[in-house]
Amino acid sequence: MSAELDVMALAAPAASALTAEVVRGGWESLRGVLGRFLRHDGEAAAESQLVRIDEAEETLVGAAGAEHEAARRQMERRLRVQLAAYLDRNLDGHPDLESELAALLPGVEDEGAVRAPVLRADNNEGSQIIQASGNVDGGSGGINFGVPPRNGRA
Repeated sequence: MSAELDVMALAAPAASALTAEVVRGGWESLRGVLGRFLRHDGEAAAESQLVRIDEAEETLVGAAGAEHEAARRQMERRLRVQLAAYLDRNLDGHPDLESELAALLPGVEDEGAVRAPVLRADNNEGSQIIQASGNVDGGSGGINFGVPPRNGRA
């Protein structure tokens, strides 16, 4: 039982970091690196794993709002199971897999590090994006670009 817990303890933060990178749009840069990591199961098996992640990434990119969050959670669960199964099969024969996994995924080896915020804007074609580090008052009618305020406070 402790071996299963060990692989889950390794897979969970890795799945979380990988999902976060996919959400940020970094899947293309990680795909080849992760493929090399998955090589111990053979080329065909590694490619099959990558295709599954490709499909999840496409679903995630195409989703919006609540669907996006549900797709993100689903992807993270699937990755956790995939990585745990892979580690369970290969960790005994390749003890360096733990350090390889930590090195290839951003955020796994430096959980205490502060990461810069990421600005996301989905489904907003033709909209203005506002980034503020405080409260933004829309008055009584929302935020209008180039239009005088309605509430008289300018």
